[in-house]
Amino acid sequence: MTTRDELIDWLRDAYAMERGLEITLGKQAESEDLSPTLREQARVHLAETRSHAEAVKACLEKLGSDTSTIKTGMAKTMEVVKGMGTNFARDERVKDLLAAYASEHFEIACYRALHTAATVAGEPAIVAVCESIIPDEENMAEWLDMNLPTVVREYLAQTTTPAGV
Repeated sequence: MTTRDELIDWLRDAYAMERGLEITLGKQAESEDLSPTLREQARVHLAETRSHAEAVKACLEKLGSDTSTIKTGMAKTMEVVKGMGTNFARDERVKDLLAAYASEHFEIACYRALHTAATVAGEPAIVAVCESIIPDEENMAEWLDMNLPTVVREYLAQTTTPAGV
């Protein structure tokens, strides 16, 4: 396998990841269990995610390749199954945000690896795409980091009694 082949494979993974995450972000954007602020942030990041997927697809096309229907289908299925798993949890909104936090950090790592691979492969246009996507993912991860404590506090205030009461 050549560096170019590996880069194509990883770009296909990134495309599938973005398309899969559209499902989760769509669920969050429409969830009445989440605050209006959280729903709006999910809507904003959903638009970014769709844009990222299209940018990755363009990178694949530049390399004379296409997306992987199998990988994309599997990623979407995994997100649906993951969502179904939290649907039955009483603390669904907390678990969903924990999963979103982990996903954002995974995306950051993926795009940093793609950035390095594109650099090694001599693909400056793909390097630039990665450089444009990474800040969006870092911003969302930071937003989740700052807002997760509030979501946890709100959830606990609505569903539990304080210790010692």
